[in-house]
Amino acid sequence: MTIRPFYEPRVLEMRLEKYAKIAIDGGIWLLGELLAQGLPVNNVFVPDTTYVFRPRHEDTSITELCRVNEDLRHRIFVAGFLQLPDNGAQATFQRLLPTHTEMLNDALRVDWRRRTGKMINLSKPRAVPSTVANELLHKLAPPR
Repeated sequence: MTIRPFYEPRVLEMRLEKYAKIAIDGGIWLLGELLAQGLPVNNVFVPDTTYVFRPRHEDTSITELCRVNEDLRHRIFVAGFLQLPDNGAQATFQRLLPTHTEMLNDALRVDWRRRTGKMINLSKPRAVPSTVANELLHKLAPPR
């Protein structure tokens, strides 16, 4: 007599680190699209997929993602992954979410730290402010 297993074993199509990398890229793209398009009209937000490989407002998105808590950041990464044009991995990613959440969060945390470790820390002021940065700040400041 053959006993069926309680679960169906599956082999992941990619390593979790690859999913994390794609999810982080997707989150940066999604947040950049929200910044570029502004507040959605009638709560309808449709990100422009033509900017997937070259996200708009990438530096600002990374800075904002550094400022939010880890749970929100990971939810943005997941949403970014799921909003990407169909890359064949969304179905597997959705199956991973309920079963491998902790492992996926660890992979996201490790890859995010690796990426932000290479970035300039924008939260600390520099000793001598750049004139270009000052001009940009004045352009971005709301009119009085």
